[in-house]
Amino acid sequence: MGQRFRLKKSIKLDNFSKEVRVILKALQVYGMILADNGSDWYISGVPDKRWNNNILNKEMRKIKGYNFEAIDSSSLMVDKNSGKVRKMK
Repeated sequence: MGQRFRLKKSIKLDNFSKEVRVILKALQVYGMILADNGSDWYISGVPDKRWNNNILNKEMRKIKGYNFEAIDSSSLMVDKNSGKVRKMK
């Protein structure tokens, strides 16, 4: 369930706090799976006292759905009827 999306490389991270830049950089490199259950473009995580939720909530709202691009990962499929994926080299 879900589609892989990646934050566009063109999104500049300089104006974000250090904490949020870490998350956004990971979204640019690895992307995320967007599932169709829950709020629109809502990113959830495990609560942790090392994160400042006030900063996260305020700054992450600046990132919009159009800042992401869909990723075609079909080339990783071994077979359309299988859950197996090709190994990356």
